[in-house]
Amino acid sequence: MNDYPWRLQIIYSVILSLVLLLVFLPIAIGWQIIGVILILGVASLLFYRQLSYRKKLNACTKNIDFLTQKLSLLPARQRYRLPILLVTGNCAKQYFPEDLTLAESNIIISSEAVWVYVEEYSELPIVFDSLIARWPDMLGRIGLLLAITPELENKQGLFTAKLQSFRQSWVDTCRIAKYQLPVYVSAHIGLNNIHYHDDVTLPVYWYQIVARQIYLMDEYLSPIDNWINDKKLNSQERQQRLSLRAMLQEYEQWLNAHVLSVLTDNKQTIAKCEPEGIAIYPLNSHFIHDNLFSHTINRRTTLDIPNHYSIAEIVTPPDRLVKYMPIAYPYSPKRKAICNMIMITSLFFMAGLGASYWNNIKLAQQINNDIQHYDLIAMDSYDEKYRALAILKADRHLLNDYNQQGVPVKLGLGLYHGQDLLVPLNRAIGRYVPPPPPPAPPPEPEKIIIKEKEVVIKEYPVIRLDSLSLFESGKALLKPESTKVLINALMEIKTQIKQNDNAGWLVLISGHTDSTGDANKNQQLSLERAAAVRDWMIKTSDIPETCFAIQGYGAKKPLVSNDTPEQRSQNRRVEINLVPQITTCQLLDEN
Repeated sequence: MNDYPWRLQIIYSVILSLVLLLVFLPIAIGWQIIGVILILGVASLLFYRQLSYRKKLNACTKNIDFLTQKLSLLPARQRYRLPILLVTGNCAKQYFPEDLTLAESNIIISSEAVWVYVEEYSELPIVFDSLIARWPDMLGRIGLLLAITPELENKQGLFTAKLQSFRQSWVDTCRIAKYQLPVYVSAHIGLNNIHYHDDVTLPVYWYQIVARQIYLMDEYLSPIDNWINDKKLNSQERQQRLSLRAMLQEYEQWLNAHVLSVLTDNKQTIAKCEPEGIAIYPLNSHFIHDNLFSHTINRRTTLDIPNHYSIAEIVTPPDRLVKYMPIAYPYSPKRKAICNMIMITSLFFMAGLGASYWNNIKLAQQINNDIQHYDLIAMDSYDEKYRALAILKADRHLLNDYNQQGVPVKLGLGLYHGQDLLVPLNRAIGRYVPPPPPPAPPPEPEKIIIKEKEVVIKEYPVIRLDSLSLFESGKALLKPESTKVLINALMEIKTQIKQNDNAGWLVLISGHTDSTGDANKNQQLSLERAAAVRDWMIKTSDIPETCFAIQGYGAKKPLVSNDTPEQRSQNRRVEINLVPQITTCQLLDEN
């Protein structure tokens, strides 16, 4: 497998994990440091494993460079069409010539496939991974060929263990490939003592299909019974073919009982390895005495099968066996990497949403706890009450910063509702009553002169604002150019407040319309316009929300009659009054 997508995925996962840990998760700095160390440690371990695997991959695939040279000699269409068979087993080396260089003797390119020799079963996943890393287009066109010779085995338990090892390596290779690689079996048996015909050559191999019937592997894939019952044969030749069929059928039964049963055993915890096809070679130049197949024949017939000479010196790979090898179309490494990164990104956003939700819950709990703590303090505990008030002001300042400068990422992602917390905060702050001034030191008795201080509350003129300079006709949304008019009005209000700082006051904002239109709609419009002016002044000034009151009169209090357009224009107005009320509101010192 190409390790570049894995490096990219590891780096991408580390970046998202660090962002989630340092930005979203509401944990202490100590836990963040521990998390960073764990993330970097796991990433380093994964990189180390990839590097070690890469070195092992290069050490076990020395012939890949030579395969590049051989494939470059083929036409492009043929190079991308040929399947690749990884050949392994105790007689796999018989397919490859020994008089060439190491690389040339381990790779054969025939008309139907590319054959690559693999010495050990355990190297199959590594060789497959190396091929796909070098040529990703080969993914889906790689199969396995198990070449076995039972006459080289004399212990059934050891032979079964080797087959189980091959099955496990096949499963490991399929796990890397993400699809089931097709498997073929090539079996060599020594039938050298059977004299077939002096002029006609013994057929080199037969092909066994899934239905457990033997076919002659010629151009027509003729059933062996048709080959034996050919009408043109004489009796001697037919008798020789019958003898050959009997031996082949015995060998077929032995394959079913001792090879296929191990590869497809349902009792194993791994997947079944069902071969796509089996080629039987009636030749063998190497054998040992008392081998597995001779034991089977001896138990059946009490006869021994001698091996005197070899029929063929050169064995070619079974091209026709793999001519129609099934081609798979799994995801390429790049597409797998893209899918993995999409999944990693989805997990990151899910975790980020969860962390953002939890951060918003904690923010709401913190502000509610501050308000409850403030309300539980007795009003005569002035110092403690003032400290709690400072905490509420800090909370309000924080929420105002979020509204003006933007919500931080850890609270964002569409889950932030801090603006809803401003209303209870302002109400709690508005309930604050400052402490009374400290009593004056008692004067000497003979010099005490007590006079009643009369508080004179002045009345200030009404501030009238033309509705047309503030709003569009029939609307309650402030115009952009209305800012100057509102600023002037706000300055006038503060001037009146400073001149009347000895008593409480209330800013009353009332809206008025002319008599045209529906009376209920006019009253609602006048109320909404008064609310718009009040909201602007709360947002712009430091005057608490509790110091404002609004009223919508509609056309109930006209200044003049509504007979002419000029008179109606005078009646469309917003009035701001400073109403003296001793216990209503006093401007607090924010410093």
